Amino acid sequence: MAHGFEKRVAPRVPHHATIRYFSEDNDDYRLGRMINHSTTGMYLELDYPPPKLGARLLIEVLDTRPDTNEWSPEEARDALECYYAKVIWKRNLDHASRAAYGVGLCYLHPQLDD
Repeated sequence: MAHGFEKRVAPRVPHHATIRYFSEDNDDYRLGRMINHSTTGMYLELDYPPPKLGARLLIEVLDTRPDTNEWSPEEARDALECYYAKVIWKRNLDHASRAAYGVGLCYLHPQLDD
């Protein structure tokens, strides 16, 4: 069931964090910022073109300090949490935003081997 005007199944929880992600299409990692999350996915903002729709990403949460404004790789530490997710939507953000792109992700649950 959707909440309000959104198509999300679960309500969003505001949560700012610096993240690093790895795409199946790229061997390098990229940095971004988590803006909010839910039990089914998360919303990221990026400064550079996002991965293609349907791309599978490994997301590492690097810093969860709410006052963090840094996106600097020099400040990146070991991952605090990791998620596996798929890009389900993306859009260009307006010039008033701090980032150039917004990306919606849906969590994936990897198959466990017996």
